[in-house]
Amino acid sequence: MTTEPKQIEDKPHGKAAVLAGERGLRFGDMESMWRFCTAVVNSGTFKDINTPEIALIRLQAGLELGLTPIWSLTNIMVTNGRPSVWGDALLGLVLSRPDCQDVIETFEGEGDQLTAVCEVHRQGRHPVRREFSVADAKRAGLHGRNVHSAYPKRMLQMRARSWACRDAFADALRGLSVIEEQRDIGHQVERPAKAEIVLPDEAEKREVVTGEETKDGVVVAEELELV
Repeated sequence: MTTEPKQIEDKPHGKAAVLAGERGLRFGDMESMWRFCTAVVNSGTFKDINTPEIALIRLQAGLELGLTPIWSLTNIMVTNGRPSVWGDALLGLVLSRPDCQDVIETFEGEGDQLTAVCEVHRQGRHPVRREFSVADAKRAGLHGRNVHSAYPKRMLQMRARSWACRDAFADALRGLSVIEEQRDIGHQVERPAKAEIVLPDEAEKREVVTGEETKDGVVVAEELELV
């Protein structure tokens, strides 16, 4: 006996047009974005996107960074409560900037003296050089653990790249985190219960869970007006 995957209904009200251009789809409103996110979930292509809400967050984060819809879903993931990108996507975002002159990545030393170095050259500014070594990984409790054990050079490289690119292009990256780095953080951020998505032509008011966790672990919620 086989179980067909549950299909999420694409709500029929309005059927907002989803426009397309040379770089693919373009969205004019929330409803067109929601239709796209619903199609993404129903396609089953992205195994880690099982609700339209997850797709919507990743889509919006990518669009704000200048990524197209599919590459927003491919390169962005919410890790430990923060929208983050893979290290390769971070490098691509920086290299695509017209004022980025070069990003130079090298390794120095060997064994326990191995150090990853990343130097970012931005037009009109001093180069930003950041390093991350085996000694740094040991102090952080990362060396020999998880992916650091299988790919130590790559993990050192991602840390140096993340620090250099984020420091040199803080205005463009807006505090964006790197997935490889966020996954090393053991603390998982607890989130309130899901809020219901309400499109403009639906009910005038719904309860939305919001607020921050107090020292006692209690989430303070309030009711918001949606207009």
